[in-house]
Amino acid sequence: MRLLHKFLAVFIVGFLVYQDVCGQLVGNEKIGFTIPKTIYFGGERIWISSQAMRDDGPTESKIIYAELLNRYNESVAVAKMPLENGRSLNFLQLPANLPSDHYLLRVFTRVSPYQDLEEGLVQQFVTVFNRTVPPAVVPERKSATAPAANSNALLSREAVRSGENLTIDLPSGEEVVEVSVATGNPFLMVQGMISSSAAYESIDQHKLVPELFGHIVEAKVERASVDTSQLYYLSLHGDKSALFTDRPDAEGSMYFDAGGMKHWEFLVAQANSNKSLLDFQIVSPAPVTHFKKSFVFPELEIMPADQELLESLLKGGQVEGYFVNEFDASLFPVVTGFTVDRTYLLDDYTRFESVSTVIKEYVPEVRQRTVKKRKEFRVLDEVLDAGFDSNPLMLIDALPVFDSDMLAAFDPAGFEKLEILMRTFFLNEEKFPGVIAFSSYNNDFGGFPIPSNAIYLDYQGIQPRIASAEYLFDAPKAAQKIMDWRTVLYWSETKAAPVKAGPLEIKAPDLIGKFHVKVKTVTPTGDINVYYQVFEVN
Repeated sequence: MRLLHKFLAVFIVGFLVYQDVCGQLVGNEKIGFTIPKTIYFGGERIWISSQAMRDDGPTESKIIYAELLNRYNESVAVAKMPLENGRSLNFLQLPANLPSDHYLLRVFTRVSPYQDLEEGLVQQFVTVFNRTVPPAVVPERKSATAPAANSNALLSREAVRSGENLTIDLPSGEEVVEVSVATGNPFLMVQGMISSSAAYESIDQHKLVPELFGHIVEAKVERASVDTSQLYYLSLHGDKSALFTDRPDAEGSMYFDAGGMKHWEFLVAQANSNKSLLDFQIVSPAPVTHFKKSFVFPELEIMPADQELLESLLKGGQVEGYFVNEFDASLFPVVTGFTVDRTYLLDDYTRFESVSTVIKEYVPEVRQRTVKKRKEFRVLDEVLDAGFDSNPLMLIDALPVFDSDMLAAFDPAGFEKLEILMRTFFLNEEKFPGVIAFSSYNNDFGGFPIPSNAIYLDYQGIQPRIASAEYLFDAPKAAQKIMDWRTVLYWSETKAAPVKAGPLEIKAPDLIGKFHVKVKTVTPTGDINVYYQVFEVN
């Protein structure tokens, strides 16, 4: 019982800490982000440096989101990025099948848009091309002009040849905050950040759900169908799997706190006893906003003369995958909620053709009964030295199984091990008469079918933490024999050390075209200056 009490104590303390922190959320979260360029092809990564601050300090939120909206106010991509001390350097992976168009990239936390729409939801346009779904072709299009250069000359010359070095003279007497050198976007007329007050008429209000430990999966049942006693199961699956439970509140809302679970690929939702989920849906973490009638997405148009530029940009997007960017590969333990009493590695025993035979032959901790011509399992209660009188919680890779007869007849050839808990198992406020948990070799349920009324949904977990992206945009080395098609030549956000004032050398790529230099600084008096200049590679 000591382990059980320890688990309950940790759960209760964690819940009280969560409530205490929620009550101390004073002050609104202020969101900011920057990206190195605004023009992409489907399948590329939009690298994003973002921050979430509260009263000049890091926010308590652990996740920040990046979302892509199309011109019809539909969400087409969402990335869940981990925050450390209020900051994140990560990416949003563009779907390969996005039609060519301008999209609105916006960044927020789970609570920031509802606290202050202006500072809690920040956005800008980006352009995405798709070779198979091209934009409208016109004889002559309007070209976006580069931001006006200010008095500080950053470049000694405005044209270089491929492979030459170009010196950028960073302003002296000011703190350099950010430097980016990337290809320009001649197709986007609206550059830079867009205020929420200019974009949105309104936002649908939502209960504040601070994410203090990790991502929270929100679900909802239709209000007319709400049964606050109905238990719902949500299992997350990837390299590892974990199970969560909740019951709807009076409004039909449920919140499954994934906590330490970070990376997964899909989820499976079920109602207790495999009941229907026709009234059940997963709610996106993104806010629901409504555009002003005056807010118009610019039209994306190209002309025949743009073909060479677009072909070069496409190559640049493909080359990025060859460069080194490291991800944090640390293995964090995932708490599955129970400490097992018995473990059977099934390869150590004779392989039988059904789970029923396996348990009958060499698992004395579990007995079988036939109730109304159906197989059921009974786990021995080690605490009371007696048997439970109903089915235990049955799991396959954290997926609940409610049909014991189907499990008993299933061939366990794809199962690697069986774990058994021989006591009452507490999961949140639920009690189960023991646990029998099978694990497959590849965390794919070993071929066991997903229950008929369950909902399977592709739902990506939190992005891996970027351990190092310092050399992400560096020129390829001669030994690599790769053409230098980089579209981003330098971005200070990827560098480990801050940029100092003075000369900065950039190698010109093989990519022909115009590149924009942006330098953001802070003066000793706290004023922010942004310097722009354009050079051409020929």
